[in-house]
Amino acid sequence: MTVEDNDTHIAIVGMACRLPGASTPEEYWHNLVTGVDSVRPLTPDELREWGQDPARSADPRYVPLHGVVDGVGEFDAGFFHFSERDATLLNPQHQMFLECAWEALERAGYDPLAAPGTVGVYAGAGRNGYAQVVQERPDRFPGVDDLALAISNEPEHLASRVSYKLGLTGPSMAVMTACSTSLVAVHEASRALLGGECDMALAGGVTLRVPRAGYWYREGGTMSPDGRCRTFSADAKGIVAGDGAGVVVLRRLQDALDDGDHVHAVIRGSAVNNDGSRRAGFTAPGVRGQTEVIRVAHAAAEVDPASVSYVEAHGTGTPVGDPIEVSALTQAFGGTSLPRGSVALGSVKTNIGHTDTAAGVAGLIKTALALEHRTIPATLHYGSPNPGIDFAGGPFAVVTERRAWEAHEAAPRRAGVSSFGIGGTNAHVVLEEAPNAGVRGAADEPALLVLSARSPEALDAMTIRLAEHLRERPELPLSDAAYTLQRGRHPFPYRRYAVCSDHAGAAAALTAGAVAVRAAEPGAEPSVVFVFTGDTIGSGDVSGHVEMGRTLYAAHPAFRAVVDEIGPWFTGHCDRTLAELLDPAPRIAAGTSRVLAGPQTARATRLAIEYGFATLLTTWGAAPAAVVGNGVGLLGAACFAGALALPDALDLLVRAATGDAGLPRFAVGGMPSMPVLQAGNGMELTPDQFSGTEFWLRQLSAAHEAPAAPTDSRHLLVGLAPVDGTDAALDSLGRLWQAGVPVDWTRLHEGVARHRIPLPTYPFERETHIVRPVPFDDALGERGVASGEAATASAGPAPGAGADRSPEAVEERLRTLFDKVLGGEGGQGDDLDFFERGGDSLTAVQLLGLVEDAFGVCPPMEAVFDAPTVPEFAAVVMETLTLLDATATASGADDKGTM
Repeated sequence: MTVEDNDTHIAIVGMACRLPGASTPEEYWHNLVTGVDSVRPLTPDELREWGQDPARSADPRYVPLHGVVDGVGEFDAGFFHFSERDATLLNPQHQMFLECAWEALERAGYDPLAAPGTVGVYAGAGRNGYAQVVQERPDRFPGVDDLALAISNEPEHLASRVSYKLGLTGPSMAVMTACSTSLVAVHEASRALLGGECDMALAGGVTLRVPRAGYWYREGGTMSPDGRCRTFSADAKGIVAGDGAGVVVLRRLQDALDDGDHVHAVIRGSAVNNDGSRRAGFTAPGVRGQTEVIRVAHAAAEVDPASVSYVEAHGTGTPVGDPIEVSALTQAFGGTSLPRGSVALGSVKTNIGHTDTAAGVAGLIKTALALEHRTIPATLHYGSPNPGIDFAGGPFAVVTERRAWEAHEAAPRRAGVSSFGIGGTNAHVVLEEAPNAGVRGAADEPALLVLSARSPEALDAMTIRLAEHLRERPELPLSDAAYTLQRGRHPFPYRRYAVCSDHAGAAAALTAGAVAVRAAEPGAEPSVVFVFTGDTIGSGDVSGHVEMGRTLYAAHPAFRAVVDEIGPWFTGHCDRTLAELLDPAPRIAAGTSRVLAGPQTARATRLAIEYGFATLLTTWGAAPAAVVGNGVGLLGAACFAGALALPDALDLLVRAATGDAGLPRFAVGGMPSMPVLQAGNGMELTPDQFSGTEFWLRQLSAAHEAPAAPTDSRHLLVGLAPVDGTDAALDSLGRLWQAGVPVDWTRLHEGVARHRIPLPTYPFERETHIVRPVPFDDALGERGVASGEAATASAGPAPGAGADRSPEAVEERLRTLFDKVLGGEGGQGDDLDFFERGGDSLTAVQLLGLVEDAFGVCPPMEAVFDAPTVPEFAAVVMETLTLLDATATASGADDKGTM
């Protein structure tokens, strides 16, 4: 991939999901690679709580299975500034997508409330029954009008609500193309980025079926009879529904690389089209449309199909749809020109069901993770191939076992992701593995980890999450983790920090039980006071300052500039620059101890290092309101406050030690820019004291106690002396940030390449904000009748019992059923077949359901196609009824013979 390519490709830099069995991408990936089918049965209690009759489960036609997402209606309303009422009125789809948007930005390493540039949102949601549930409970929402209900529930407000709550000013667009919605959203977001409409984009979709329920199986329909999706398999009979939400964060690839983003995968190109009328019906898929969208995507990505080694298929597991999809893929990839089995084929719907508007982004996240982990998960429930699929005529082979993803010799790993919507809108995306991330931070580099939350409880939960994450991933560069927390999280009031150099130390420091500190509100931060220690009683050893100076000199350009600037003064007094005194190289360090044994050099070194340290803190955002010190420390404070230049301060220090009366006056620097306080009494130095010879002789010759920290909470004292066992600079910065002082994190990492990495996201404090239907009452039944009556009513006569089965009656009844699903009345002529009257596969399924209810038999779907007129279809039904009666008679005779 060339630099020019980086300007035309899109990076996936963040992702978040809530899918069956998984609330994070890590949990999702674990389920995929371990072959977990996350579709599960709905329990009787669960059905009852959602207003469904659990007795339906006894009917063999009812399938009580669903791809369930846990926590539907659990939402942190306060975090997003919703009132209790508005949060409960808000559709659970909107709740979940908003949380996913926040998590995706955090996982990308960006503060969701301060993302750089313009950020677009492209999203779609399915329609569910929550608004109807709300309308059925007027006691919960008195006075709610239609507008408030629509704004809180309709899919067109999904994207704009995210933009409003997160303050995102790029395009905000609702996308709705049925099953292909979220992949179309990704395509549109990519186009907007390449067109310069935004600098970052969120794209995705959400579907939560409310109320939660199973489904009625109909022969020939799209739903599976047993709740298992068997994509591409001979025994595939349909799909099973699943809930889910997914969001990806997209940036132009070059921007992502320049800013050190974590790139999960690269979108090389994408395409969207529609089948038009080139298909059997409005709901049917089309070979030509799918073939064309894949070819256009390959052209947009500028890739040879031969370099694509995996395709995440739409893969609904229907007997008709699967062969159409593989046929389209085979044509798009050039038929038999590629080796058989050279392209792996899979579908995540076998793991989680069909998540409708979220299906495309679920497949995209799966494939991006597969590229990142260089592993292709297995497709579940695959037996022998669907006989309608010509696998021998193309390069595709279904992945039945997890396997390593081997790269092509001449190209990086590449994949395609397809998503096709009812109505014919097709989308295909070409992915490529991420480029090499480059050199990462040193493993033993000191790091400042900062954490904040809206409550102490959330902060504790966040701390535990991070400690576990670091403990389980020792390969993560700690400096990158620190950078991500500093730059990629919003600063909340309750704060905690830890300074550490390795993962074990980080985990220990985070779990040490530090109390959460509430930071000051913006504008009410405490006054920062720098404390210069200089030399105090017991401070003859300067080795601590030298060690601290070495660390600061190696890591921070601002400190290095001070040391280098004062170098000539030290050369004139001890034949070595200050940088040489700080050099840890054995050859140089051997003579350093001798030089620093001289008291004046030691005092000058201590003063210069503390001055450089104070200068460094100001570049990071600390703006001291005052400085304090005593002895040499007071001289350093006066120097930092601008009363004189650093070389003059060092000259004064030397002359005072020799008793030289020719002390320089404070005329060059002028008066200080901030109060300079004496540590002993807290008094501010006066102009006479600044210029008084006797004052400075006393200060620089007497021994002093270390400055005591005042108890006034309005001031934050920041010491400039080293502290045993810790990085003084990072510890001071942590204290400043924890108190609420704004920090310029970019200056902290100046001159060093850092990378954002995925880390645990904010621990939302969720509470229940959902209105459920009135629970089903077993004692009363759905219609409020007594339990005995309900049992009788629900059982009723068997389907078709008591119906007139004469040929004339059956034909007349079928004529009525044809009219019911097609419209019109029976005088249109029996010679018009089902499809000439406007029928399609979907209405055929409806017809078969009515036939089953009326006669107790359900002919196969093929019967509608083979016998499409009323008389022809009536003959099929009569034949089926006759066979059923004969079977029942034979069974009765057998029963009598055994009595």
